[in-house]
Amino acid sequence: MNLPNVTVRQLEYLIAVAETGSVTSAASRCHVSQGAISLALSELERVLDLRLVVRSPRRGAALTAAGTRVLADARRVVGAMGDLGAGARGLSQEVSGVLTVGCYAPIAPFHLPAAIATFEAAHPDVSVRFVEGSLPEIGEDLITGRCEIAFLYDQDLVPGIATTPLYDQAPRVLVAGDHRLRRRRSVALRDLAGDPFVLLDVAPSERYFRSVFAAAGVEMVVTHRARSFELARSLVARGIGYSITVQQPALTTSYEGLEVVAVPLRDAVPTTPVVLGWARGGALTRRAQAFAEHCVTLFGS
Repeated sequence: MNLPNVTVRQLEYLIAVAETGSVTSAASRCHVSQGAISLALSELERVLDLRLVVRSPRRGAALTAAGTRVLADARRVVGAMGDLGAGARGLSQEVSGVLTVGCYAPIAPFHLPAAIATFEAAHPDVSVRFVEGSLPEIGEDLITGRCEIAFLYDQDLVPGIATTPLYDQAPRVLVAGDHRLRRRRSVALRDLAGDPFVLLDVAPSERYFRSVFAAAGVEMVVTHRARSFELARSLVARGIGYSITVQQPALTTSYEGLEVVAVPLRDAVPTTPVVLGWARGGALTRRAQAFAEHCVTLFGS
């Protein structure tokens, strides 16, 4: 087996440059000179016979397309080496280091704060960072190694993502506090066919909501599009339209203090389970495994 003569230190420097955007900042983070970073990157490029980083006085340092692909492997190798070192020191039951968690943006407030606070309390040697975005964006972050594990909806996932379920719940209709249907035990979408619909428009939510309307036999006519969950709720609270939500906030008011009512949906419609996802093809680090187990207990209950 012909293995490339690559060091973990070189990979760590590549990760630092990618995350800080410059050789100078990477050197500061790693507590070495800029020359040491540059020399390590040049040697890594020579060994791999690839151009990994483009340096510019104005733009700092940016990864090439090849560099981005190598970065994903670098993160996995460095994470695995960290676990190997911990095991070798007899710390097989402990977890430590930095864990980057991804999350589909609309559900981030429902998961990230609780997960980070309780996990770091249980594992004080782990520091949790996070990234958020659309489902396609977070899926790509998992594949490229920008994050190791992520909260996702189980729909339209990019190829190469493995998942474990957390929970599933039926969608509800959101209406204003003075809406004519606010006191109903449940509503059918046909009851709202003439009302303006506020769509939470963060990919791929539109496809899911269209499947809900199709299952109910009602055409989805969007009059307003919101890029954030709270904006959608605030529009509903003002009586500008109704919406549909899967997540259920504990608060029943908008930012303005206006009432928002979540009414169960009577129609038999598709659900969209919340899952934890990670890139196939490699073992999770010990800290990611611990995080997954923690979240299954925290949110599954």
